[in-house]
Formats: sequence, C-alpha cells, structure tokens
Amino acid sequence: MSDADYYETHAEAFVAATIGADMAALRQRFLSALPPSRTGPVRILDAGSGSGRDALAFREAGFAVSAFDASAAMVTATRAHAEVSARRMRFEDFDWEHPFEGIWACASLLHVARDDLMPVIARLARHLVPGGVLYLSFKSGTQTRIKDGRRFTDITSDDLAQVLNGCGDLGPPDIWQTRDCRPDRGTETWVNALVKRR
Repeated sequence: MSDADYYETHAEAFVAATIGADMAALRQRFLSALPPSRTGPVRILDAGSGSGRDALAFREAGFAVSAFDASAAMVTATRAHAEVSARRMRFEDFDWEHPFEGIWACASLLHVARDDLMPVIARLARHLVPGGVLYLSFKSGTQTRIKDGRRFTDITSDDLAQVLNGCGDLGPPDIWQTRDCRPDRGTETWVNALVKRR
C-alpha cells in the first residue's frame, strides 16, 4: 500500500481526526513572515493539503490559495472543505505555472523518502518569489518507519537544518519544536521550520 492508497482508503477517518486541530499559532507565525505581493493578492500554496483545514483558514484570511495532494480523496476533501483550486500531484512531480509568496507543507513532507527530501524541498523553493517563505513540519526522530502502510520520515532539528542548508536558494532556517495539538497526541513532538528564499 502506498501513502496515497492509505488516504484513499481512510479518507473519512483522517479528515475527522485532523480537521479540528488548532494550527492557528503556527499559521500566524507563517503568515507574519510572508512578503507583500507585487502583483496582486498574496499567493499561498498548501502543499499536501489533506482535509483542507489550513487552505480554508488562509482563504478566509483573504489570501489567494492553491493546493495539491497526492491522494485523490484528499484533493476532493480540500475542494469541498476549503473551496479552493486543488490538484492531484506528488511532491516528487511538483510543478506550478506561477510562484508563491508562501508554501505551507504542514505534516506532509514527512511521507517523502529521506534521500529525496533535499531535491523535493529545492523544487518547492524554486516556486517561491524572492523573499518567499516555506513552512514545513516533521515528527521528531531519527527513523524512517512504516505505519499502517504509510512511510514516515522522522527528523531531528539538526538534520532538518542540514537538509535546508543544502538547498542552495534558501536562507538560514528558523527551526523550533512543538507538541502535537491533537487531543490524543500531546506527547508527540514536531519539528517545524520557516525558511525564506534568497
């Protein structure tokens, strides 16, 4: 079973488990770092949009939001919940016709193989305007593990800094840790990062 297959099969349960997670503080930290747009509304890409929870919050805050996910069921959920344009696409195949002031990859890049992280993040970075901001988060740890058919690439703060510093177009990252905000996951730690394109 691939990661996308898992979300096809478990879409309803996944949406129910994540739609209410309070990500407001993380979203605000991201939004505060975004540069102004020179061409119209500030554009945000929700990369690995899942339920559409964050895409909805960004749209309601007045941003021009696009989204993608590898799972057709998650694309459907994003379109239904957030009412934004969403495409089915894998990180490894990512391409877009215009750049963004911000790319939000919340708990989504953790399904990318460790050896592919640097090229995938570099590909995302190329779709930021100069000064544009990438947010990303991973579960804290050192393992690559399989759970319920999904691959999880856990990472430490130091390892994430090394990956980001290897993506040539990015400035120094701001990395910090948080606890999982879902009620039944409060003991899990997440590694978060904000990084700007030079």
